[in-house]
Amino acid sequence: MIYLNVAGLSPFNQAVQEEVAATLEEFSRLLYSDEGIHHYRETLQRCRQSLAQWLQVENAERLAFVPNTTTASSLVLSRIHWKSGDHVLTTTHENSTVLKEILALKPQGVQIHSLDPSSPDEFEREIKQRVQTTHVRAIVISHVSHIDGRILPIERLSQLTQKYHVLLIVDGAQAVGHIPVSFSDWQPDAYFFPGHKWCAGPMGTGALILGKEFTEREELHKPSWADFELGTQNIGLIAGFSKACDIKLHQPKDYQNPEARREALKTTLQKHSGIRILEWEGPHSLGILSFACLSEKAEQFIQSFSFTHSIAWKTFSHRSFPGHLSVRLSWTADTPESDISCVLDAFHSA
Repeated sequence: MIYLNVAGLSPFNQAVQEEVAATLEEFSRLLYSDEGIHHYRETLQRCRQSLAQWLQVENAERLAFVPNTTTASSLVLSRIHWKSGDHVLTTTHENSTVLKEILALKPQGVQIHSLDPSSPDEFEREIKQRVQTTHVRAIVISHVSHIDGRILPIERLSQLTQKYHVLLIVDGAQAVGHIPVSFSDWQPDAYFFPGHKWCAGPMGTGALILGKEFTEREELHKPSWADFELGTQNIGLIAGFSKACDIKLHQPKDYQNPEARREALKTTLQKHSGIRILEWEGPHSLGILSFACLSEKAEQFIQSFSFTHSIAWKTFSHRSFPGHLSVRLSWTADTPESDISCVLDAFHSA
């Protein structure tokens, strides 16, 4: 099988699985003895420090472990004291599970606005106009679109939100481990991401990075993450998550040329009648390429192509082209070059 859906779930790394097993085996020997409790707490803190260092989070106490981004978004939104008449800005590129958490605010009188950005400049202008004219309480958006890989101007929006005292809450599910992400220069109010996508860690893991809204608290003796790590944590999975991120950190930057891969796939697909590349007038991540099939012939070709070549990729219905098949291809530096070449050769000869 040719696997081109790492934006959904990355293949499991053997070293990560071994780390999970070894950590759980050690803990099962100790359990909740005094030594076991020390081991449990030390493991969590070691992993917390490791992830914070990778992402250049100055204070590791701002990083909480969560099982996934949906849980993180639910926790963050539930900690905000919403008032009737508050406005939330989001986009048409949000994951459905996170969007569900946003829409759940409506019964509290919160008004939700989903923007459909066509370029970074246009997006920034629209947000600026809205925060100047309405009571925008928060902006809840993805860093990278799960639909077509567009990179939203998060750092620029961070300056706007600070100026107008608006909360910035970011879903980094398609960003961390995929594009460079560092918190040394900008501070969102909340930023969360899962371990099982671009970080290539275990399912059931993720991290939530907390900003001033959630760290300036009266109980200064209590760490910031304490209100967000609910119940006992699975330190085996968290150790595996940390191991996966460490592998990412030390991966050679020139291991593959992702830009060349994306451009080759894009150029080849554009040669086929009825296929339209899904892009905006701005930057895109180099591991995602999406397209829509706008003719019956193109749709039949893509469906047949996927079956005959045993390709796993993401199919969906794009809001701009309802009733038509759309496809998202996603890959990492670990995706075998032979798989990409096979797809390119098959498209060329079709």
